[in-house]
Amino acid sequence: MLGAATEAAGGEGMAIVARCVRNCWDLRSKSAMSSTAGLDPLDDVQESKMRRECVIIADSPGALVTLCGVSILERLLRTLQRSGIKRATVLSNTPKLISDALARSSWPRAQLDIRVCHRSGESVTIEEIINVWPEATQLLLIVRGDSVFDNRLLRRLLTQDSSAALVDSSVPLQFESLVASAPNTNAGKLCGAALLRYEWTLEQGSSFDRAVRGGLEKRTIIPVDVAQQPFYDPALRRKLRPFWFPAPSASNTKFAETILLDSVQKGSLDFPALIHAPIEKFLISHLCKTSISPHQLTIAWIVLAFATTILFALGHLVWGIVLALIVGILDGLDGKQARIKVETSKSGKLEHRFDSLFEVAWPSALAYHFYTTGQLPTAFIYLSILLLAEALDGIGKAGVYSTSEKLMNEPGRFDRFVRLLGGRRNIYVWVLTVAVILGAPAKALIVMAWWEALTAAIDLPHAAWSLHLLRRKRSC
Repeated sequence: MLGAATEAAGGEGMAIVARCVRNCWDLRSKSAMSSTAGLDPLDDVQESKMRRECVIIADSPGALVTLCGVSILERLLRTLQRSGIKRATVLSNTPKLISDALARSSWPRAQLDIRVCHRSGESVTIEEIINVWPEATQLLLIVRGDSVFDNRLLRRLLTQDSSAALVDSSVPLQFESLVASAPNTNAGKLCGAALLRYEWTLEQGSSFDRAVRGGLEKRTIIPVDVAQQPFYDPALRRKLRPFWFPAPSASNTKFAETILLDSVQKGSLDFPALIHAPIEKFLISHLCKTSISPHQLTIAWIVLAFATTILFALGHLVWGIVLALIVGILDGLDGKQARIKVETSKSGKLEHRFDSLFEVAWPSALAYHFYTTGQLPTAFIYLSILLLAEALDGIGKAGVYSTSEKLMNEPGRFDRFVRLLGGRRNIYVWVLTVAVILGAPAKALIVMAWWEALTAAIDLPHAAWSLHLLRRKRSC
């Protein structure tokens, strides 16, 4: 996989330069040419506009700073793969260190063809970029490998039709110390990413940063302003300002990790999930620095959820509740681990099917137990009410949240309130807990059934109204 790179890396100084000048180390692996795992669909961009190649400016130590268990360069490569990039050329004045880091197997970027090319000097020049410019490519993404980017920013930049640069005209006060090292331009802070047209670069003769600043001043480069991008993130169902920052200093590392940890928390939570959130954040802050994968966390909660189902069916309600509470926390960890380490994949979406399965399995197991023990002879009637209401509620929720995504609006206060207290598996575990404490566990199924029916009765008309507003807005 790294035969040429490893052989060249054995030399020092001029030996490295001589080997690289002709010019690059190919870091492609067999998995990069054959694997189809780990690439998410580009739901929020027009794929026809997407660019497939990029140049990354990556030098040690900045590019190799580790945040939340992943180096900045590795995080960028994983993000680029999920943004549709297929080939990346890494320009570096420390090629041996960079190639050694990239030699480690990494399935989350397995589809990305990577080569490392040597460059000299403190700042990369436009000429060095032109020397590695891919043939037949008119617009090329140039991005600094020592910076962290919200994937929404790179995807937005990649859809531009002319030379453009990512800038931030209004850096929030709390982030100023983190981005202080970024160059200033007349359009704001230069974030370290630009989409450049080949003809434009041929007219330049300076460093990359100076050329982009000059292009912004002469308006030959369009600014893509972070401050003007939508804050609502449909994947997280919440408002989150798109983030970016250069490699942090040692004193700012903890703050940078806090930003990343906050960026993986979903919004519009139910009441138990609000309690789970700080626990999950604490656990993920440690789990992300281990080799535990999201798939392993998914398997763990699925196994425990099956065990919970069996315990409920056999009438071991206390132990079932204990496991159910643990499942409630584990269920949120796998997605967070995937997002914080940029290890999302299509297979990860199978988890939602298991979520739906246990939404049915747990109350069904309780109904079986209450019916067979005679505690609730009408248990299956209430189960039928619950499952029918749950199906209708699913239709209602889909309408509400799909409308929010299409309008790029955060769900309103009423939506969040319904989500907070609406019928869901986590809330029903608490209902069962209270019923067991009160000595009337069978009553829990009755409460669950009518709670779900009430939730559906609220969500369905609200979804219809939301869709009406969407159609009316489109017709305007």
